[in-house]
Amino acid sequence: MKRNTLILLLLALSQFVWAGKKKNNCVIQGKIDNSTGKAIFLKNLIEKKVDTLNIVDGEFKINCNLTEPTPFQITTETNSYVIFFAEPDAKVKLNYDQKEMRITKVEGSTTYPVFESLLKMQAPLQKEAQRLNQLGPSSSNKDSIQQLITQINKTMKSNFFSYLQTNAESEATAFIVYNTVSTGQSIQSHIADTMLKQLKGKALNSYFGKEISSIIKRKQSVEVGFMAPDFTLPDSSGEVSYSLSKLIGKYVLVDFWASWCGPCKQEIPFLKKAYEKFRGNEFEILSVSLDDKRNNWTAALRQFEMPWPQISDSKGFKSIINELYYIPSIPKTLLLDKTGKIIATDLRGDALETKLSELLVGK
Repeated sequence: MKRNTLILLLLALSQFVWAGKKKNNCVIQGKIDNSTGKAIFLKNLIEKKVDTLNIVDGEFKINCNLTEPTPFQITTETNSYVIFFAEPDAKVKLNYDQKEMRITKVEGSTTYPVFESLLKMQAPLQKEAQRLNQLGPSSSNKDSIQQLITQINKTMKSNFFSYLQTNAESEATAFIVYNTVSTGQSIQSHIADTMLKQLKGKALNSYFGKEISSIIKRKQSVEVGFMAPDFTLPDSSGEVSYSLSKLIGKYVLVDFWASWCGPCKQEIPFLKKAYEKFRGNEFEILSVSLDDKRNNWTAALRQFEMPWPQISDSKGFKSIINELYYIPSIPKTLLLDKTGKIIATDLRGDALETKLSELLVGK
């Protein structure tokens, strides 16, 4: 009897705890100036959830459950957006100019001013750089203009790292670093790691603080000197699967492409030429399609008749490949040595044949 009573009490407690987790603990109210529509799209950038909010008498309101300071994105139908922050147990009020896509005021958020401070610091420099870039092509002082732009970029970089040090424990800083390293294709993993090491405390343990580590690992997956992550995908028949690890012992070109990608298809004759010259026991190509329409992929295979393994899960950029590799755009190629280590990337045109000649000819 006592045991049954204890079980009932535990069940009741679990119901209470569950209800507590679901309870809305943040209120966001927005006033819309210069409204251009009847609704806005509000996206929670941690949960990746989008809410469509009706504009009533020039205002919108939403209750939400947050576990940490969270960036929200107000998006229009043209995919323009602005960002603000809200915290657990907060009542956030903001003014939003819909026509100009600009947040003019935020109250009740302690994180947003930290986020906004970097934007305010960099905005005049960005504006001046844009002005100089527009002058550049037609100016007789191109060299001087380029020097000014270079100096502005140095100042912005200095501002950025100064901001990281000053706000090292803010979740807003973690989000800014995440956004910088995830969208900056030219930012290599060691630079991203330098940024990550600036974060401390709550920033480091936040959702975006942890996501930065994942991005760094993915960036290393396409950088020279790192091992290419293994994967297994089916071929066009769906009956045969290829694993990258099965090709250990050969030089391998991993070719990420898609049937809709014009530059990818322009590379196929060069791939064929190199394959014909070096195919055999020491060299192989493995083409990984990022098509999301299987019929388009298989039609392209018939058209181009590529004689090396072709694999895909037909999930496009939602493929498991994109969880392992940092591939924001294609074509993307990785040349691996016989151990699976990346020794070259993005060898376009005859560059692949030249590199293979260095590795294989005269051995």
